[in-house]
Amino acid sequence: MARSMATTTELSTAPFGSDLHSFLEQYERAYPQEVIHVEEPLRAEWEITALAMKLEKAQRFPILVCHNVIVDGKRAELPLVTFLMASRLRLARTFGADVRRAGVACYERVQKRVKPIVVSREQAPVKQVVEKGADIDVRRFPAPLHHRMDPGRYVTEGHFLTFNRNNGLDNSALQRGWLAGKDEIRVFLGPSTHNAHNLRQYEESGEDMPAAYWIGHHPLVLLGAATHVGPDESHYETAGGTFGAPLRLVPSETLGDKFLVPADAEVVIEGYVPKGQRKPEGPFGEYTRHVGPQRWCPLLKVTAVTYRKSAYWDDVMVGHTHWISSLTKEGAVLELVKHSVPNIKAVHVPMSGCGVSHVYIQMRKTVEGQGKTAAAAALSGFFDIKHAFVFDEDVDIFDEREVLLALATRFQADRGLVLLPGMNGSPLD
Repeated sequence: MARSMATTTELSTAPFGSDLHSFLEQYERAYPQEVIHVEEPLRAEWEITALAMKLEKAQRFPILVCHNVIVDGKRAELPLVTFLMASRLRLARTFGADVRRAGVACYERVQKRVKPIVVSREQAPVKQVVEKGADIDVRRFPAPLHHRMDPGRYVTEGHFLTFNRNNGLDNSALQRGWLAGKDEIRVFLGPSTHNAHNLRQYEESGEDMPAAYWIGHHPLVLLGAATHVGPDESHYETAGGTFGAPLRLVPSETLGDKFLVPADAEVVIEGYVPKGQRKPEGPFGEYTRHVGPQRWCPLLKVTAVTYRKSAYWDDVMVGHTHWISSLTKEGAVLELVKHSVPNIKAVHVPMSGCGVSHVYIQMRKTVEGQGKTAAAAALSGFFDIKHAFVFDEDVDIFDEREVLLALATRFQADRGLVLLPGMNGSPLD
């Protein structure tokens, strides 16, 4: 089942390459046991998810490279990569940071934004294969059917890219897309997202919205692009910040030269969102491990597909371990809470809360009531955090056993529990 390199090295502080290809090559050379090549045929329907679940139950989170994914009875042209973001230690190594400070490292790099640069089509690996018109069929990609009630196979580790109609600012977000037809992807935007705001701008002007999915890149680029920033901030710049170098961009094939896409991505799917059109999307197995309802959603009408000759299809196992949300949030929570309570030591957004819903705050209490102030600040600043737990500085908040022991022996609900009824929260709760 496994094929890996022969030797290991000491912990590296290098970023392991400049794109997904070079990252996999260099990371496997350094940590061969953390990259597993699966040569056996795996059906796109559920078998890849089943393998990921089995590894997760064993507390193993290697990068999986599936070379023989079967789609509609045929071997897919591209291999599939998944579990890329499933190891906190792996991402900490990529940042060159201690595993406990990986979230802080991510936040600090996001603050050092780097403007992207534009390269020619000849310099862009993602332009090695260009398909238009009758050649387009997104259904042939090895996107898995993840869950029992999903209506079909989905893009999950795809950044949906739009540009603000009024100021031209880019916005990338991890937003799922159902491969519903050869040139149709039904996209769940979420009504409060910046991409949904951009769509409203175009529809109010009576126009279709240019849009694209870009899939696969260096993990630090993926983390930077997934970071939540303000509506007037560029995700390309945050991706450059986390990566520590300018993100290379290239003009699109069918959306104009001003519509710029990542030159070093694995796959780009271009198209437009038709104004006023909605179609059923879902139900879908959400990150909460509950099935979300079917919704009326916009769709991407595909006009071009470009990819590398040796491209990987990158997938995230929704509902299973990945540190994308957690690492992009921990440092931001820490900085926000410090404004109210400066003696905060650390913040952890654990995977036991889906990397979203729970936050552990470690502090040195100097004044009575500071713990409640810290918890309230975290809950008020991030709508999707449901429970905030505050611990003394001697409790290791990155060790769930210590966390549970402290809750069992130091917490009295009649004195330490604070309820904030009616606050805005996640729609998936």
